[in-house]
Amino acid sequence: MIKLTIKTSDKVEVTQAQARAIEEGMEFYLKIAHSAPSEEVKQRNGPTEYARIMFVLQHLFIKSGDAEPWEDLFEPLNSLSVYDLNQTILKGYVIKEAAK
Repeated sequence: MIKLTIKTSDKVEVTQAQARAIEEGMEFYLKIAHSAPSEEVKQRNGPTEYARIMFVLQHLFIKSGDAEPWEDLFEPLNSLSVYDLNQTILKGYVIKEAAK
């Protein structure tokens, strides 16, 4: 059987816990961006882009085994791919419907 998926949105489906972790993570990395040297932030097109890059890079290190997995609030991100995290930040997300 072939599964056919018709994509109507660029938004990534995430769980409620993943959505919260992404929002909190971006908030955390934005704080870092605002305290980073301004030249470094300018090279990355501003604090939001800087925060996205730092967040996605940390996730890449975790997924490749070069850093410890996320814990506590961020633990739900361990099941999200690096690509999906990046797309979620860039394009947005939708909350997965709970299984009935």
